Amino acid sequence: MTWNEAKSLDGSLLSLERFFGFPPKMAEILAGGLTNRCWKITSHTNVPYVWRSVSNQLFYFSVSRQKEYQVLQALKECRFAPDPIYLSEQGLLVEWIEGRVSEKTLTESQLIQALCSIHDVTLHDKSLPLFSFTAKVDGYWHKLNPEFKTANRQKVYNQYRTLPSIPTVEPVLCHFDLASYNIVITKQGLRIIDWEYAAVGDPRMDLAMTIELSDHNIATSVANYCQRRRIDKIDHWIDSVNQWIPRNRMMAMLWYLIGYQMWQDVNYLQQAMRIEASL
Repeated sequence: MTWNEAKSLDGSLLSLERFFGFPPKMAEILAGGLTNRCWKITSHTNVPYVWRSVSNQLFYFSVSRQKEYQVLQALKECRFAPDPIYLSEQGLLVEWIEGRVSEKTLTESQLIQALCSIHDVTLHDKSLPLFSFTAKVDGYWHKLNPEFKTANRQKVYNQYRTLPSIPTVEPVLCHFDLASYNIVITKQGLRIIDWEYAAVGDPRMDLAMTIELSDHNIATSVANYCQRRRIDKIDHWIDSVNQWIPRNRMMAMLWYLIGYQMWQDVNYLQQAMRIEASL
């Protein structure tokens, strides 16, 4: 659609006019993006970008474009994430990565390699947001309306809101939503997108999430991961990943309930109920 048509649909785009100088040639609403609407914007010089706007939805999901910018800025030297281009109070403009997203062509090995690339990022010289699991799920729970807090959900939430009893490991940068749908296949290799939930946290939680999202075998994936990162005591890591899985599911259940609360989309409720049944 034209730039004027896009602005009439999303007022946050107005904040980009000073950055572009001349009106962009076109704008296109991107598919996916459950947390918020994103746009592909083509400048008057034919350079494509992605606009990730700020909205009330981000508050409910505890997402910050400022923190996302912080992560992408720290990853510029790594070249597997999009470059941050421009940050305003209305949103974040990032590099458009040309390629294709294909869930069927990525192997378990490719996914684990991508996850290891993120977890191997050096942290000591970077300022990155920290992840707190209990604070995150408590925030989700308190944002739910009373009618969604059934006795069973209260029980599940209370059971899994605390950290698992597992050995402490060195925290790493985690993506917290790494699956094939967030990996772009380019001529130069794999690039990783959608960093809005990324933060420094427990790598075993992130690993558990990627395994679950991709429906891979836990033992095989954990062994592959440990081999790539030269980690001993694989059995301990398998146990830790298994302890994170129900906690990740509980967090996802709350996430989908919040989504249903906001949009009244029955698909969100059905997904939340399916996860609840697995717990």
